[in-house]
Amino acid sequence: MIGDGITPICATAAEIRDGEVFEPLGDGYGILQRKDCYRFGGDAVMLAKFAAQYLRKDKAVFDLCSGCGIIGMLLAIETGARVFGAELDKTLFDMSSRSAKLNGLDGVRFYNADVRELENEAFTRRAFDAVVCNPPFFKAQSKSRAVAPTANSELSVAFCDIVKAAEYLLKPNGEFFVVHTASRLDEIVCAVTDAGLTPKVLAVNSNGKTFMLRCVLGGKRGLTVKVVGN
Repeated sequence: MIGDGITPICATAAEIRDGEVFEPLGDGYGILQRKDCYRFGGDAVMLAKFAAQYLRKDKAVFDLCSGCGIIGMLLAIETGARVFGAELDKTLFDMSSRSAKLNGLDGVRFYNADVRELENEAFTRRAFDAVVCNPPFFKAQSKSRAVAPTANSELSVAFCDIVKAAEYLLKPNGEFFVVHTASRLDEIVCAVTDAGLTPKVLAVNSNGKTFMLRCVLGGKRGLTVKVVGN
């Protein structure tokens, strides 16, 4: 379902820079990607679909570590929600901003900002209905990845920083959606709980490798566990 008032448009060759491609997302939408940069994967798409079940058009959503902008744009297309995002990497930020423009997503805006410094960047506390994040999965000391190491490993931002930012941005009873590797499930659940984000839905990938978590700021205890497809 396409968000109300959003009209997909086609990118022209003049709007695509050297080394970039405009990959189709369906229904006439697309996203700018580079072979030598972080490219979104199935985890990001899965998280966007998971979060979209709970969001409405009147919601304001913040995408932490927004990368190429895939999660925020998919949410805007699917639900019509207003989406803001913060990405530290300038190249990814630039591509995500141009992708939103090429798709005619006027309700999506990305910022070249550090999620650890949102208060200093003048983002308002308690201003958002939902926060989404596809964070780096691996510890800083883990084996370095050849492509986009900061997107894969906690070299620039750790999960504790993500949780702190989410708690800062969310309204009371606001929702936090995150995807992560199953090997860190215990750590992730402890971190969100310590920050006052109550786990409400745990969706485990059927391959057992990843999971998604829906939390509510100040929510009542009670967790639903389910298995989702690849």
